[in-house]
Amino acid sequence: MPKRGLIALILSLAALRLIVAYEPPGGSIVEAPSVDPSVAPPTDTGGSPTPTKAPPAGGGSGAFRDGTYDGPAIDYKYGTAQIQIVVEGGAIVAVNPLQLPTQKGYTKRVTDFFVSDVGARVIADQDWKLSTISGATFTTKAYAASIQAALDQARLP
Repeated sequence: MPKRGLIALILSLAALRLIVAYEPPGGSIVEAPSVDPSVAPPTDTGGSPTPTKAPPAGGGSGAFRDGTYDGPAIDYKYGTAQIQIVVEGGAIVAVNPLQLPTQKGYTKRVTDFFVSDVGARVIADQDWKLSTISGATFTTKAYAASIQAALDQARLP
């Protein structure tokens, strides 16, 4: 084998190793997300999305007005996303999916990821701090638009 061919093979194998080991920021939607059990929603085998809930953080002096705030329904390539947040004691305590696509296959896995993991992150961060999630660009943008509108409604002036 010529010298250049061997070098190309070695570099190709090294690049393949990096691709296989890569995990996108915000976690992978292919694997089951690892969520803190104190924030994770109960699993629902009935097939309907389960709201993400947690106890109020900080004892009542948060940056939000108490209440329930619905984001707008955002139509996108795979369906419609609409998110509701619940604020108690000035803190986000629940992120409820009012509408998310429920088709089977990859779209269902993406929806399940958003219901279980992303809602828990919003509660933990008390804000939307995620950039686009690799492999779920359209869903991320729709989810972000709906939840950001709900957060804007809830914020104290």
